[in-house]
Amino acid sequence: MFELAVKTLRGRASGFAGAFVALLGAATLVTAFGILLQSGAETGVAPQRYAGVPVVAGGAKSFEVRENGKTKSKPLKEPAPLSRETVRKIAGTDGVGSVVPDVSFPAVLGDMAAAGHPWSSARLGPFDLVAGREPQRPGEVVLDAGPGWEAGAAVRIQTTEAAAEYRVVGVAKLSEADGDLRAPVAFFADAEAESLAGRGDRVDAVGVFPRPGVDPGDLADRLTAALGSEAEVTTGDDRSRIENPDVASASSTLREIAGSLGGTVLLIAILVVASTLALSVHQRRRELAVLRAIAATPRQIWKMLAAEALVLSVVASAIGCLPGILAAQLLRGALVLIGVVPEDFSFSVGILPMLVAVLAGVATAQIATFAVAWKASSVRPVEALSDAAVEQPGISGGRRTLGVLLLLLGFAASLLPVFFSGVFAVAGAGSGGLVMIVAVLLLAPPIAAFATRLLAKPITRRFKEYGCLAAANTRANAHRLAAGIGPLVLAIGFACVQLFIPTTLAAAAADQADEGIIAQYTLTGAAGGLPDDAVRDAAALPGAEAATGVTRVPVFASTKVLDSPEIFDFPAQGITVDNAAKTMDLAVSSGNLADLAPGKVALSASAASTLGVKVGDRIKLNLPDGFAAAPAVVAVYQRGSGFGDVTLAHEDVFAHSSRQLDQQILVRARPGTDLASLSAKYPGLTVSAKAGLSDEQRNAATASALSSALPLVLVFAYIALAVANTLVMTTLARTREFALLRLVGMTRDQVLKVLRIEALTVVLIAVAAGSAVPLIPLATVSLGLTGSPVPSIPPLLYLGIVAATALVGAASVLVPAKFALRARPADAIGTRE
Repeated sequence: MFELAVKTLRGRASGFAGAFVALLGAATLVTAFGILLQSGAETGVAPQRYAGVPVVAGGAKSFEVRENGKTKSKPLKEPAPLSRETVRKIAGTDGVGSVVPDVSFPAVLGDMAAAGHPWSSARLGPFDLVAGREPQRPGEVVLDAGPGWEAGAAVRIQTTEAAAEYRVVGVAKLSEADGDLRAPVAFFADAEAESLAGRGDRVDAVGVFPRPGVDPGDLADRLTAALGSEAEVTTGDDRSRIENPDVASASSTLREIAGSLGGTVLLIAILVVASTLALSVHQRRRELAVLRAIAATPRQIWKMLAAEALVLSVVASAIGCLPGILAAQLLRGALVLIGVVPEDFSFSVGILPMLVAVLAGVATAQIATFAVAWKASSVRPVEALSDAAVEQPGISGGRRTLGVLLLLLGFAASLLPVFFSGVFAVAGAGSGGLVMIVAVLLLAPPIAAFATRLLAKPITRRFKEYGCLAAANTRANAHRLAAGIGPLVLAIGFACVQLFIPTTLAAAAADQADEGIIAQYTLTGAAGGLPDDAVRDAAALPGAEAATGVTRVPVFASTKVLDSPEIFDFPAQGITVDNAAKTMDLAVSSGNLADLAPGKVALSASAASTLGVKVGDRIKLNLPDGFAAAPAVVAVYQRGSGFGDVTLAHEDVFAHSSRQLDQQILVRARPGTDLASLSAKYPGLTVSAKAGLSDEQRNAATASALSSALPLVLVFAYIALAVANTLVMTTLARTREFALLRLVGMTRDQVLKVLRIEALTVVLIAVAAGSAVPLIPLATVSLGLTGSPVPSIPPLLYLGIVAATALVGAASVLVPAKFALRARPADAIGTRE
């Protein structure tokens, strides 16, 4: 069979070009996302400050929740600290020579953001003094040599306290440093650094030096066994994850992107490959009918098609891996540009993503071939020839039943936000939209037939005899029309679901923030934010009525779902609770925000619904460092999109987060209050009139949206390729039909005019179906969030999606048609299928 398959592929190379392109594109897509996932699992940046210590231990990178004997873990979004008890356990492990604890905190030198550390941690680089001496008392600092500091200079530094004058007592340089440090470093006396870091009896990391003769790898294994889930023990380049939180965050983001879109990408690849192979087999129905008529068995037909698909998928997938590497690198550049991935973060290109891409291509091709070959080979020989002569209307009962069931399931899921609030409802609506798009692809032939009947009269009336011919042609060839409509619906529908649910959520957040902030002024600081002292200083100014510090962090809440633990990510804000009601209105629906205090929590209505709690109940909450708390709910509010789903007291956030600065201070004050005077004490402080979302929130939201949208560009490109591929295949297959039309008297331009009308019909049906299907979940999500069924759809973005899809669709019909019409009709009529 393989010899026959190879000969068939060679002899009908042009007939298999469409399937080859679809498989090649699928491999490119899977390889790119596989590299994304692999890069997220590895460390893309070499260590610098910890380059001199063989083993580094950091806090736990995940936490666990238990319910009814079942356990679920969740990765943390920011570094967790290590307790002094854990440090002692590390120091007491066999093979450890010495340990060096380290803490980190923000230090702003003028307009330059640096990281503060205790001088004892300089040994981990190691950093060597090139001028001056080490810091010994408060008010002394050693700076790295990169920015050009000189010993003896005075510098104002804002840390977690108001800016103060420091004396540069020394300048240090990282030994054997290759280039500049990723970020400037400021070393303080150990006691002052511990105080400024605010960690209490905890540290951020521990550098571990083995005893002489002890292998670092063996020591790391011992420490891992001794510490278990208490800490993450690293060697080699993995030390960078603990040294650089932005590297750990980038790795996590890459894993999230690949994980959240990986399944969708695979589904789209399967749909495209399956539809292309189905079309390819459908165009060979006369050939297969002849084989059945001369006694080929269904099993032989299936084996022949499977062998062809195997050879084709292996070759196409292997070649597709190479552009997949290029696509991954282009995606890396785009993610660097928007600040999601550090500029020095390198992607890991290994054999595993390419192997997965080839295996996925082969598996997809075989599954698709089995589905289409079953129908092609199950027809009796005599019926096969008659079926091949005229295209059979309708679709199989199984396909129709599956399509209707998926349509009903997707519609039901899309209605969830109407009846429920919470994470499940929004996620269910988005999934429902995608399910309905798949259902439309399955039901494309009857949908196309119905739509063409509706459009027949308007088209005939508008385009006269050309419209009449185009309408008759589309009605008689519903399967061919559906093959073109399906990918177009997929392109428009997928784009609308993936892009407009985030825009609706972002618009709801902006509106709620605008309505809920009742303070007249907003204070923001330099890189990192403003110290908590700035809140008290702002409130004490003449004319000021209230000041509320706000810092935003991720938190996790868990509940029992179907007798198993389920963990949810929620955006949270930590606020200074005194007089908070004078600066922000969260639209409290039950309880009282004035009751908020350390150990208590306020929840959005969405979070309360998701967790199934009300005022007075306690929730299971894990703070940013993984610390498990059980705060009582004191209030439920409606403006969770604009202010975060969880509101906590400042003290709880600062005690269990690497955040030690306020990102925003909301001030209620009379006109003329001299808030700008605070800049003398807090360099970089900016005063702005009432604002909704902070710049940091807007930037974070933009980066999040772009980090989700940019990978979709690859998906959209593949779908566009599928659209062009399918329409080119169907158009070139009509070469004999075009020749017949010209032989009976039509000119080349007249044939093209009919094709333009057909292309217009295809685009109109696809735009209508592709826009209507996602409109249902978009409307219900908007209704659940804002009370209005009108989603936030940027008009230019929507028109751009429709225009691009229509352009690809029309060009994919008309361009190959022009080439097909170049041949003389008498020659083309004898063209082999």
